[in-house]
Amino acid sequence: MNRAKKFYTIIFGFSIAWEGGDEVGWCELELPVKGVRIGLDLKKEGEIIHGSTTLTLNVNNLEVTQEYLKKNGVRISEIRDIPKMVSMFDCWDIDGNKILIIGDPRKIKKSFCFLVFKCKIWLIYYNIRQ
Repeated sequence: MNRAKKFYTIIFGFSIAWEGGDEVGWCELELPVKGVRIGLDLKKEGEIIHGSTTLTLNVNNLEVTQEYLKKNGVRISEIRDIPKMVSMFDCWDIDGNKILIIGDPRKIKKSFCFLVFKCKIWLIYYNIRQ
């Protein structure tokens, strides 16, 4: 439980709202949104079914969040896109529980296509003049 509390308070900035200790086996963490809490439940080996629930956090900037987590030693996946719907990546907490990080869909960078288009025109023009 102590490792999980440390992970969520340091990495995500959650604050401990209530703690029952190892006797109770329950701790509540408050998110930056007033009144929103998540619970940490102390389980023994074999009581955990990984993947039975997934904490999902919506962030303003996926790339910045991904880089922050990576710098802090958190295991992360690549960003996946569902065009015009959502972009997301996975990370895992200290105990291997998956956390889904979602954000607004990333936009296709049209400037890249434009630069490629301009280069092709220039190369065609250059070849004709030779």
